[in-house]
Amino acid sequence: MARAVPPRFVLPLWLVADAILTRAYRIKPLRPDGSGIIRFDLRRYKGRTRVLDDGSTVQTGDIIMELHLNNDWFKQRRNLNLKASQSPQQFLTFFAEELRLLARQMDTGMFDNVAALHGITLLHVAAKRLRFEIHDLPDTVWNRGARFYTAGLMRLYHLRPEETSKLPRKEWQLKEVWLSRTALLKRYGQTQS
Repeated sequence: MARAVPPRFVLPLWLVADAILTRAYRIKPLRPDGSGIIRFDLRRYKGRTRVLDDGSTVQTGDIIMELHLNNDWFKQRRNLNLKASQSPQQFLTFFAEELRLLARQMDTGMFDNVAALHGITLLHVAAKRLRFEIHDLPDTVWNRGARFYTAGLMRLYHLRPEETSKLPRKEWQLKEVWLSRTALLKRYGQTQS
């Protein structure tokens, strides 16, 4: 898949598109005050029955939690000159803490109907380190457009412009990530191993 990155002069359109998509999909922050790194929306799974690595199944009609990065979190950190938005280890630490919060919320009965966490991301290397399972996506026009849009968001919010061109081509592949409810509670819950 080619690594096209939107030019800087068109990125203001990404701000508008991001705001529209956030409203259209009713994407909400995981933390009530909006300060965290994870945002989400709940949706019904429309694909074929999927068996995840831990044996959990996600069936057509099940509720899944679609994960999104809170782009404002990155923007605020950059405005404050904090480097966590560029440090992979700090990013992983913050994201893991959010997953622990989500596991606590599920332990107390919130999101009882959620079968699994799901996302589409360019940050699949980080997701794998957080123990998400990674799946390739087919090379479709829709997925190429999603990759281009996501690369624009990365350039706008997450990476300094000079770092964008230094990332290996392989890291710019859009991948699907999954984590079952069972795996989340086991890995990030109070009885984590």
